[in-house]
Amino acid sequence: MSTAVSEFEAALTAILLRAVHRFLSAFKVFYTHLSEKYSDD
Repeated sequence: MSTAVSEFEAALTAILLRAVHRFLSAFKVFYTHLSEKYSDD
């Protein structure tokens, strides 16, 4: 029982970390694109 829970927690943690990393990288690209657009003006 506990092993299934720990495996579920590990999978959930990996998914959350992957989602956070993807969100941060996308936000970084969006922020750099936005700053470049405003700096061109």
